[in-house]
Amino acid sequence: MLAINSSIFHKTHCTILKTVSNTYMKYLLQIFILFIISTSNFYCQQITPLTEIHDFGNNPGNLKLFIYGSLTKDTGKLPLVVVLHGCGQNARDASVLTGWNKLADINHFIVVYPQQKIFNNANLCFNWFNTHDIEKGEGECESIYQMISFVKQHYAIDSNNIFITGLSAGAAMSVVMAATHPELFKSGAIFAGGAYKIATNPIAGTKAMLGKKYIPKEILVENIKEQNPNYKGQYPSLIVYQGLKDPVVNYQSATSLINQWTGINKSDTIPDKTETAFMGIEDISRSEYTDSLGRTSVIFYEINNLGHRLMVRPGEKENEGGRTGIFGVDKGFHSSYQTAKEFGLIKNN
Repeated sequence: MLAINSSIFHKTHCTILKTVSNTYMKYLLQIFILFIISTSNFYCQQITPLTEIHDFGNNPGNLKLFIYGSLTKDTGKLPLVVVLHGCGQNARDASVLTGWNKLADINHFIVVYPQQKIFNNANLCFNWFNTHDIEKGEGECESIYQMISFVKQHYAIDSNNIFITGLSAGAAMSVVMAATHPELFKSGAIFAGGAYKIATNPIAGTKAMLGKKYIPKEILVENIKEQNPNYKGQYPSLIVYQGLKDPVVNYQSATSLINQWTGINKSDTIPDKTETAFMGIEDISRSEYTDSLGRTSVIFYEINNLGHRLMVRPGEKENEGGRTGIFGVDKGFHSSYQTAKEFGLIKNN
């Protein structure tokens, strides 16, 4: 989730090494190893081709844009899902890991994959902790906004059905986008992410990930409001996934995220409904938080015996997909399918 910008690293690495746990450093080593492997062939699997768009705006965050899906056989407007990869990954890796392309084929929607560049971040993480990348109209945040604007302009997109999701650093950047451009998104799904502006520099980002940084709910909510001083509309709902044994992103990150988004959506921080052993899986519980009008503002999936990984369920059925590996684990639960179902994208519910 956290990455150290190459221009900052040499000045701050001594301090960071004192702050980051041994477990986290081992994780960074795993990230590096996987990056070397993935540049040649991701898990030796065939990669679904994506279309790269080179000119989608002035791109102040210096990111890449990849798209999956075609409108040539459809005349109606289609939903759009933005998928942000985690550290050590790229767009194609994320498409194979998550299985979103298969879901798009079956249920007819477009998928956008922003991609980080190593020049921006040595670990290929989105810079969710850098102030100049997370303010509305600036840096990586603005680049992703320009990508969505480009796709809306050149494809027949249903503007009322735009969603965003990500893993780890991609999850944190998904929160950035939902916070800075609430009018764009209907909902977001956050896999091991954190609250908007829980950190604005690498050191604070590390502390936040390890659960050592607390910000009161009121300030977390105000951080979003400051980005949208004249916004009167409804804020996106969020689906939050958090593993209880995640050595990289502490459970406290999910708590801060829930506090922030129940706050901005004026919901209670106590869930209105909780289902344990969700879908018969003992390790998964699902809770819903609703506002005064009964609208769901936050859905929280709390997963026991899950580290810093995405839950997948490899297979050929519609509710199966994704790939196992360092970033994916088979728990009999295809989280991308469940997310698409929560988004309302599954045609045969």
